Amino acid sequence: MGLRRSLRLRTLVAASAGLALASSVYPAAVSAAAASGGRLVWAAIAVAGLFCVMASANFAELSSMYPTAGGVQVYVRHAFGERLAVTVSLLYVFLAWAAGAAEAFVFASVLEKVFATTRIPVLSVIPVEIWVLAVITFFFVINLRGVETAGRTQDILTYLMFFLVLALSVYGLVMAAARGLPLGGGELAAGSAGGAAAGSAPGGGGIDGFIQGVAYAVYLYIGFEWVTPLAEETTDIKVLPRAMPIAVILLVVSYALWTTVMVTFVPTSALAGDPTPHLTFADALAGPLGLVVVGAISALATFTSFNAGMMGNSRLVYGMAREGTLPKTLSKIHLTYFTPWAALTFMFLVELVLALVLAVSGGFTVAILMAAAIECVIYFLVAAVVLKLRRTKPDAERPFRAPGGKVLPAVTAAVFAFLALAVFLPPSPLLVGLVFLVALGLSYAYARFVVPWVRERAK
Repeated sequence: MGLRRSLRLRTLVAASAGLALASSVYPAAVSAAAASGGRLVWAAIAVAGLFCVMASANFAELSSMYPTAGGVQVYVRHAFGERLAVTVSLLYVFLAWAAGAAEAFVFASVLEKVFATTRIPVLSVIPVEIWVLAVITFFFVINLRGVETAGRTQDILTYLMFFLVLALSVYGLVMAAARGLPLGGGELAAGSAGGAAAGSAPGGGGIDGFIQGVAYAVYLYIGFEWVTPLAEETTDIKVLPRAMPIAVILLVVSYALWTTVMVTFVPTSALAGDPTPHLTFADALAGPLGLVVVGAISALATFTSFNAGMMGNSRLVYGMAREGTLPKTLSKIHLTYFTPWAALTFMFLVELVLALVLAVSGGFTVAILMAAAIECVIYFLVAAVVLKLRRTKPDAERPFRAPGGKVLPAVTAAVFAFLALAVFLPPSPLLVGLVFLVALGLSYAYARFVVPWVRERAK
């Protein structure tokens, strides 16, 4: 039994952009603004978006060659072998957990701040952990009931989010002009790298700062490529190459405008280390009413992100189980809804535990920056896969081919290798690199020692 083909361009764009339309991108946007010097944050976001469009062409070529839920694992295996393929796929799973946990923490912080301001009698006494549990459970059920249901939900959430973000950004630009505020803020030319990582020393600006701002801004497009595991549920595989760049371009416009307006109203020094900088901005823009409105938008962003994350990452887990690198049980399909219910349940349980842990403990900055680093590493590796397969399998069918010959994948590989290193440099916390090395080590150990055992048991 296979997955049902029902997804069209509109839903694929929504799924591609959905994970990035998250509440946790706002602290990352502040990091990019602080590193790049504030007034140039729009440029850092645009450059990161351009690089992600380049990366999307590589993903599009590979997904047209191998339209499978296995996604990255299948691509890397054909180029570099099984062990690296499994290692990279598990890094993707770590990325999903890190992003999901960070999102849950920011969501809890949003609710806490909004309820503290509004003093709603009933809602203000509900523990934030209960809200986290409710949201994750709701979207687990939505995804379990079928990709059409999840897809329709994603359509509504994503396009509503784009409208609200753009509308509020334009309103902010009008109000900034009315108040005579300089775009990007007055103090921001000097930057404040403390926003890049809570507790870091001031700095920012200059060429080095701008490059690091671009590296941090990669998180603003997190998961745009997670639509590729939905290839088996797409009505026409040729629409995937269009869906990803469209999603990235929409994200570029939305976040470049929003972040510029945000740091126009509130200095980055005031936003540094704040898990809810968008609420601080909303309060400065329109007082308590603005805080409530942006709080509602933030909740919608969390809904959008969790739904997109469950859609994409559960298919990756399902594909890995079907390929024999995860327990075969995780490849089971629901007989009524034709969804990977076992993979969905696994992701639901793990994300729930990690989200609750982070909601209680707090280190969201490390989770965000580690996710950005993993994304850069994977984009580098996917570009390398394209180059390798063009050399070793030149005659393989490619319904879509990334333009520019070998230049585009080569440049993409070089850019993201450089940006991955930039994420780990100061003022990023040392813990980011340590956690990344732990995730990499565990992924390799699983590929080296556990996968042979899993496959032996499956015989």
